[in-house]
Amino acid sequence: MKNLFLFTFLLLNFVAFSQKTGVFNGELLYEIERVSPKDSLPGKMLIYAKDSLQRVINFSSSIGKQEVIKHLRLNRSYVLVTTTKGDFAIKTDQHINKDTTESYTFKKKFGKKRIAGIKAKRVSVSLRGVENKFTFYYHPKIDAKYSNAYHKLPGLALEYFVVSDNNLYKYTLISIQNSEPPLSLFMIPENYKKVSIEEFMNEVSAQ
Repeated sequence: MKNLFLFTFLLLNFVAFSQKTGVFNGELLYEIERVSPKDSLPGKMLIYAKDSLQRVINFSSSIGKQEVIKHLRLNRSYVLVTTTKGDFAIKTDQHINKDTTESYTFKKKFGKKRIAGIKAKRVSVSLRGVENKFTFYYHPKIDAKYSNAYHKLPGLALEYFVVSDNNLYKYTLISIQNSEPPLSLFMIPENYKKVSIEEFMNEVSAQ
């Protein structure tokens, strides 16, 4: 009986510890709306995650499709680019741990709502250089690192704003799926050439 109690205690603690880690495997789909200046054609951001592996795919009417493969634990990332000179995987490791918006502060607030079918908590965020404060929503049971921005929040950002090149964008999670994406999704395709940013510039500028 004593051994059974000890086993149950250890099991419950293991489960609780596992839940606190916030590890996520599956797919996150965000809608991207340009709030200012207003754009009537929203974009999309699809994130595949498998523990510390990520593949982030952005779709927009202005820039088309952009893809990034990341290994969060090893601090490695590659941007996949297709050009008339060939297909390239550009190494961008130095940016992997940086937030899309590094300079911000936040404060937890009362208030909840459901986004994409999951419970989200409210937080007030101040961005450097922006006078107004923003209301963000996050999910505390998934680590903030799986978002493409705001990694210091107390959970995954589900609804948030990004200021870039004097434009204001709103990101809203519209779908979440728990699954086991195939490992091949996080591997650089064989036909892509691994290069640094400098090597890529030299390749595409060559006659």
